Amino acid sequence: MFEVIQFQVKTGQSVACAKKGKVLVALAKVEIYAMGKVAMYPYEELRELQQMKQTARKQFDNNPENEKRLKKIKDLKHNYERSQAMLKAIKSVGLTDTVDDINMITLHLLSVGERVTVETRIDYLSIIEGRNNQLKLFSTWIVLEGDIKYLSTIRFTPELGE
Repeated sequence: MFEVIQFQVKTGQSVACAKKGKVLVALAKVEIYAMGKVAMYPYEELRELQQMKQTARKQFDNNPENEKRLKKIKDLKHNYERSQAMLKAIKSVGLTDTVDDINMITLHLLSVGERVTVETRIDYLSIIEGRNNQLKLFSTWIVLEGDIKYLSTIRFTPELGE
C-alpha cells in the first residue's frame, strides 16, 4: 500500500499525498480531479463578462480586474471540463469512483513515479487496466530536491486499441 503524509507545496499550502519511497501523489488529483468532482465554474459570470467585453468594451477595459477575472474563470472552466472528461474516460473502461479504484489508480501513479526520470517526466505514458478495456494515462512530474518526484498533472484518455 502507501502512507499518507502532509506535504507543503510552493504556495505554502499543505497537501495530503500518497507516499511510496521518493514518490508523492496528491490524493486530490485522483479523488477529486480524476473523478469528475471539480466544482462547476461560475457559468453566468463568465457569460456576463464575455458579453460585456463584446458589447461594452470601454466599460470592460476600465476595470483591469475584469480581464483577470475572465482569465481565472476560463481556467476554472478548463479544469472542470478536463475533470469531467477524465471521469468519462475512467467510466468507459469500467472503473468507478470507489475507494478500491481510487487506490488502484494511486498505486499505479506511485509505481509510475518510481520509473520517471528528469528526461521522461513530461507526459509520461502508462496504461491502466480497467474492467473492460485499457486507459492511457499521461502524467507529468516535478523532480524536487533529493530526487523526490511529485505528480504535477494527469490526463486519462481511452486506449481504444491505439
